[in-house]
Amino acid sequence: MKKITIFLLFIASSMNISCEDFLDKQPDDMLTIDAVFTTRLEVEKYLANVYSYLPDPADPYANFTPVSDEGDFVWTSIGANAINTGNWGPTSIPYDRYSYYYKGIRAATVYINSVEKCVECEGVTPGINLRTKAEARALRAYYYFLLLRQYGPIVLLPTIIPVDASNAETTKPRNSYDECVKYIVDELDLASKDLPTVTTNVIDYGRVDKRTAMAMKARVLLYAASPLFNGNNQDFADFKNADGKALITNAFDINKWKLAADAAKAVIDLMPNGLYKKMDASGNFDPFASYRDVFIDRWNTEIIWARPSSGTNNWTVHAAPRQMKGWNGLGVTQQMVDAYHMANGKRIDEAGSGYVETGLSSTDTKYTKALDWNMYLNREPRFYVSILYNHDTWVFTGASGTPIQLYATGASGKNGSHDHTESGYLLTKFVSPNSDVPNNRYTTQSWVYFRLAEMYLNYAEALNEYSPTNADVYKYVNLVRERAGIPVLPTGLSQADMRERIRHERRIELAFEEHRLFDVRRWKIAESTQGGPMYGMNVSKGTSFTDTEFYQRTVFETRVFEKKHYFWPIPQSEIDRNKQMIQNPGW
Repeated sequence: MKKITIFLLFIASSMNISCEDFLDKQPDDMLTIDAVFTTRLEVEKYLANVYSYLPDPADPYANFTPVSDEGDFVWTSIGANAINTGNWGPTSIPYDRYSYYYKGIRAATVYINSVEKCVECEGVTPGINLRTKAEARALRAYYYFLLLRQYGPIVLLPTIIPVDASNAETTKPRNSYDECVKYIVDELDLASKDLPTVTTNVIDYGRVDKRTAMAMKARVLLYAASPLFNGNNQDFADFKNADGKALITNAFDINKWKLAADAAKAVIDLMPNGLYKKMDASGNFDPFASYRDVFIDRWNTEIIWARPSSGTNNWTVHAAPRQMKGWNGLGVTQQMVDAYHMANGKRIDEAGSGYVETGLSSTDTKYTKALDWNMYLNREPRFYVSILYNHDTWVFTGASGTPIQLYATGASGKNGSHDHTESGYLLTKFVSPNSDVPNNRYTTQSWVYFRLAEMYLNYAEALNEYSPTNADVYKYVNLVRERAGIPVLPTGLSQADMRERIRHERRIELAFEEHRLFDVRRWKIAESTQGGPMYGMNVSKGTSFTDTEFYQRTVFETRVFEKKHYFWPIPQSEIDRNKQMIQNPGW
C-alpha cells in the first residue's frame, strides 16, 4: 500500500503549495489511504476535515467587512488596514486564502475518490457513502468558487491525481472564468442528485444538503452574469495565458442572467414558507425581532445553510462597548449609516423622507429616546438591529439601560484607550440580546452562509436584467422590504431605477454578511465606493451627550482602490513555482 504521505507530495505539486505548508500532519495522515477509508470513525474524521476549510466570518480578523465601505475594525492587526491604504501586493497579501482553499479542494478530492471503500460505513448507515461523497463534491465546488470570487480565473485540478504523476501533468495554466463556472455548476448539479432536499435530523444540521448546493449554484451564476464578467470589453482584453487564451470573455450573453434567475427561483420554490417572521407579545408582526433573530435563532426556517461557529462569542465581545466590558472596535462607516431607509421606506435624501441631520430629540419613540441625535430618528428597523450610536443602549436585555458614551471623553470614547470605534458607531448585527458580555456568558450561534432573503434578491436582480417587466421583480424585492417593516417600492420604476433599488436593498438587507465587498466588484462600481474618504462622527470631540461637536461628519480614513484591486494578486510563491501561471492584471 502506498503511504498517504507519498500521495500528498504529488497532490501538493498539483496545487502549487509548498511541501512545508501542505504536509501539516492531520491525524489520519499517519495511516494508509486504505486504512483511513476502511474505518467508519476515520472516515467521519476525514469528512470533518473537509468541512474544516470553510471560512468563519464570525472571526473579526477574518471577516471582509472592513475591506468594504460598510465598516472599519480598529485594530492594527486587521488585514483591511493594508488593503485600504493600498499597501499590499503579491508578496504581502492580507486575507490570503489561496493555498488554504486548495488544501480543502485536495481533502475533498481524496474523500470523493476513496469513501466508497468504507464497507463499515454502509453497514451502519446504508447510503451514507453516496451522500457524504456528494457533500464533499459540493464543498470542493464551493472552495473553487471562493477562490474564483477572490482571485479571478483559477487552476482547475484533475479530479484524480495518479501517484506517479509528473510535474508537467500536475502544473497547469489558469482556466478561463467561464470554464471555472461551468465546472463548479456541473459539480453542484452532480452533487445535488445524491443529497437530501433538506436536512431534517438535528444531529446533521450544518451539513450540505440539496438546497445548499442549489443556493451555491445560484450565487455562482449571479456573479457570472454580472458586468465584471459578462460583456466587460474594457478591462480584460489582455488578460490571457501565455498561449494567448483569453481568461475572461468580452462577449455579453443575456442568457447568463436567465440562468442565474432560474437557479435562484429553483431554491425559492423549495422554500414556500417564505422569510422568517416573529410576532410580538400582542401577536403582531415584529420586523425588528424578525430581522435580528434570523441570525440568532439557530436553524430557523429562512436558513438554507449555516454552520456552528466558534467565532460568534469573539464577535460579540469585539463589538461590545467598553462600558459593557467589550473591546469596542467593530465600527460602521457613515456611508453605511446613511444607506438605511427611513421608517417610511424612503432614502434619507429622497423628498418626503422626513430625515433631519442635526439637533437632539426631545421625546422617546419606539426605537429611540430623548437626547438621541435627530439623524437616528425614524429609521427603519434594520438600522436599529445593526447599528449602535452615541447615546444608544447596548443590545443585551439584562443591561442596565445606561446610554453608551461614544463621544471623546466618554466611557466608551476615544480618549484613554486604543480600543475605540474610529467612526463613532459600533456594529450590533449578529449580537444576541441574551449574550451577557460583562459576565462572560454567551448564547450558542451559527454563521449563516446562505439564507432565503439573498435568493429573493438574487432572483430579482437577475430577472430585472433578463425580463424587467416580469412582476416577480417587484414581488420579491417587496417581500424583503415587508419583512423589514417598510413600505413596498413605488410602481413604474424603469429597469435602471429598479437596478439601483435592488442594489441598495442588497446593501442593507445583506449588510456585514460579506456580500458588499464582492457585489461592488462584480457590478464594476468599486472604484467609486471603495476608494476615497470614509466618514464617521468626530470621535476626537465631545465631552457629553449634548456636545454637538461630536456629531460632525468627519473623515476617519482615505482609502485607496485601483483597477487592479478587483482581484487579489496571485501569491508570488505560486507564480514562481508554476511557470504556466500568469499574474492578475495590474499586479
